[in-house]
Amino acid sequence: MLSLAAAATQRSSRPARGELRFRLPAELRAAGQARRRVRFALAAWGVSDETAETVELVISELTANAVRHTESATVDCRLWDAGDRLGVEVTDEHAGSRTPRPRAAGVDEECGRGLALVDALSLRWGVAPARLGIGQRVWAELPHDARENDAAAPAGRGPNRPAEQRF
Repeated sequence: MLSLAAAATQRSSRPARGELRFRLPAELRAAGQARRRVRFALAAWGVSDETAETVELVISELTANAVRHTESATVDCRLWDAGDRLGVEVTDEHAGSRTPRPRAAGVDEECGRGLALVDALSLRWGVAPARLGIGQRVWAELPHDARENDAAAPAGRGPNRPAEQRF
């Protein structure tokens, strides 16, 4: 039997399906905490380093946005393995009417590129009301193999359009 540490670093050609859910305080350090938890789970599931780095970036951006742009006390994060795709979701307590949208950040701006990154790295992403009616869920689906995203995108493809989640 493998130790937990050995299992986390072992890579396999056939990842196990799984799900991870966790709640974090809506503080500036939450994005880093989410990244670390997701990294550990993806390693345990045998996800490639390249794919894991992409998923970590997306969960980090979604978490940072929830912390910065809502008045939430906590954020709920979810990671799931659906076989050919990986999903991430961040639910906040935001009850406002502003829906997250990518924007064109100026060259000298330090912020404003997060959702553009999510859009570029994801197969699709979207925003939906939170399951319990308070807040919103921002989710993204990514290919299990990071190279699939490049292969699946035809030349000249426009940005992904947010769509309702079907999970």
